[in-house]
Amino acid sequence: MHVHEGDGTAPSFVVCGDNPLVHQLALELVTRFPDGSVTVVLPNLDGTYVPQLQRLERVRIQCSTRLDEETLRAAGVAHARALALVDQADVENFHAALRAYELNGQIRLVIRMFNTGLGFRIRSLFADCVVLSISEIAAPSFIAAALGEEALDYLRIGERTLYVSSTPEAPSGKVVCALTEQAGEIRLLPPEQGGERALAVMDRAPYRPDRAGRWFRVLRNLARNNLVRLMLLLLTCITIGCGLMIAIGNGWSDAVYETLLDAAGAAQPEHARSPAFKVLQVGVVFIGLALTPVVTAMVVGGVLRAQLSETAGPDPADFTDHVVVAGLGNVGSRVMEQLCDLGVPVVGLDNDENARGITLARSLGVPVVIGQATWEDSLQAVGVSRARALLLLTSSDAVNLEAALLGQYYREDLRVVLRLFDDDLAERVQRTLGKAVVRSVFQLAAEGFAMAVSERRVIATLSVDRETLLVAEVPVEAGSVLAGRQIRAADMSDHIRILALQRTVGAELEWQPDPETLLAEGNQLVVVTTRAGLNELLSRSEGRAA
Repeated sequence: MHVHEGDGTAPSFVVCGDNPLVHQLALELVTRFPDGSVTVVLPNLDGTYVPQLQRLERVRIQCSTRLDEETLRAAGVAHARALALVDQADVENFHAALRAYELNGQIRLVIRMFNTGLGFRIRSLFADCVVLSISEIAAPSFIAAALGEEALDYLRIGERTLYVSSTPEAPSGKVVCALTEQAGEIRLLPPEQGGERALAVMDRAPYRPDRAGRWFRVLRNLARNNLVRLMLLLLTCITIGCGLMIAIGNGWSDAVYETLLDAAGAAQPEHARSPAFKVLQVGVVFIGLALTPVVTAMVVGGVLRAQLSETAGPDPADFTDHVVVAGLGNVGSRVMEQLCDLGVPVVGLDNDENARGITLARSLGVPVVIGQATWEDSLQAVGVSRARALLLLTSSDAVNLEAALLGQYYREDLRVVLRLFDDDLAERVQRTLGKAVVRSVFQLAAEGFAMAVSERRVIATLSVDRETLLVAEVPVEAGSVLAGRQIRAADMSDHIRILALQRTVGAELEWQPDPETLLAEGNQLVVVTTRAGLNELLSRSEGRAA
């Protein structure tokens, strides 16, 4: 049954896209808002998720191949509470957001973008906008499954990673607050008070190649090369030939001179010399002829290995207790990035040398093997036998399934985590495979998008056991209680902690600002808070009515 929007007091939402996240998000919204309605704009009804969408109550489906003004107006954007643009195309989503904002200047815009740098900048163009990356939302769940830390969560904000950790593991000076549970609620306490957990911020140290280590790896690779071994054998034979020339009566300088000329192919016939000398001369000449192509191949190979060692980072053969990330697309790149932020060694695997994550891997110093996750030699090259986990994040369900079965067969105690697009398939495979952990990216992202759609100013969420912390951006408006007061005035509740300060729209974030910093009109605070804390802070940051 499909119902159009109800009266003016009932919240209405619009969701635009063409992927399973549309169904997951619509389901979350009608569950959260019993009196709310959702209009879904699809390009067609061909998606496998459409039958499930059609069975939802209070959901209206509208088909249009283009998100123009007419389509958005027909979907009810002019009076909707929020619009979610969840298609994969960053620029098209931004274009649709501009059109929607012209129709409704107060609408909350939730835009899906992979390029979060662009997203961070375009938010200032709208009154109420949040930009989310599906891969960023899903990455923490894959990481937690790979590391065996089900209760922990990680979140990427700008150039920092915000994560929940046990207090002893949190780095000194990076702790935002201590976390403890009191009366069934999460409390955010000053770091010095301690708690069951800690919320910490980690910034990424830039990767700097180890030059000495790089040349050591080159020399080691050369020593393992069969051509190098053959060259050493031939040089040994030439040296023996030189020694025999000395033994038959030649001076050592003449013997070395003759041997080098003969090995270089510059030998001249000397009929007057003894038969022994002639035999040695012919032998050294043939050995020299064999040595020339060997040396050429060895030098070329050494140069190539040196270049690859510099561009591809460390050698995967040096890694133990690492995480293998197969598939360096959107999700794989985010997972690799956050694992590096957390100090976990990573080795990448992709069958496309131009994959999105290859350049990122090089900047992070992550070695990448070009190959397929279903090939045994590729799994051996990335060191699966020494790894702690295998993350299968390719865009092919078939490849991920086959590689998961191969990984479990390859090593029974290997922790295998795979991504599947089909939600129903993911649930059934999880029950069948047992040890492997199966995740659907769209299922993981749905809650985060629903939270952003339904909660004002929320840009992300963090899970702590069964509770959820909100990460929000709170502007300091003219005439508000906070304007002209110190940051500590906003940080006084055990429901709120300040992460960063943005002095003007588009300015760089100042992480963990001094509590005595004075707040001014136009400042924006990035906070981690509970729902009650967010409502409290918003009431104090809003300007007073004239």
